Amino acid sequence: MVSSTLLGAAFAGLVAAAVMTLFEFPFWKTWGMNGVAEWQTNWVIISKLTREPSNRIQSPRISWTIALHLWHGVAAGIVFGLLLPFLTVLPTGSISVLLDAVVYSVALWIIFMIAPRKAFESAGGTPISNCSLLVALASHFVYGISLGLLVTIA
Repeated sequence: MVSSTLLGAAFAGLVAAAVMTLFEFPFWKTWGMNGVAEWQTNWVIISKLTREPSNRIQSPRISWTIALHLWHGVAAGIVFGLLLPFLTVLPTGSISVLLDAVVYSVALWIIFMIAPRKAFESAGGTPISNCSLLVALASHFVYGISLGLLVTIA
């Protein structure tokens, strides 16, 4: 039973990440890689894993960036699935799985976008703008809403 629940959470995370990516796509089309902070940080991770020069951040392989973005969505979905039984015992946890998912998604934004911002800027050799961080926050709301809706039916 637990494995099917985690599989459902992984699937919910994948679909939520795909919806999130579709939300971010117009910002990338308009402003390039610097318009979407998450894609920018994913490219830094990819450039370090593949040992490509950080100056290639101006022309990254978008397919690799999106693939890593979707993988992060799956992983975050699984972690949410593991945390969900504990979240419901909190005083506010029984209000809504949707609210839990949105709060979880905003926490992910703080932990993985805000806290390591300077490290990613240094490693990638390019600043992460406040505007792209706001796009990332909005897309995390999209992820959280999608995840909360999907995990309840998964």
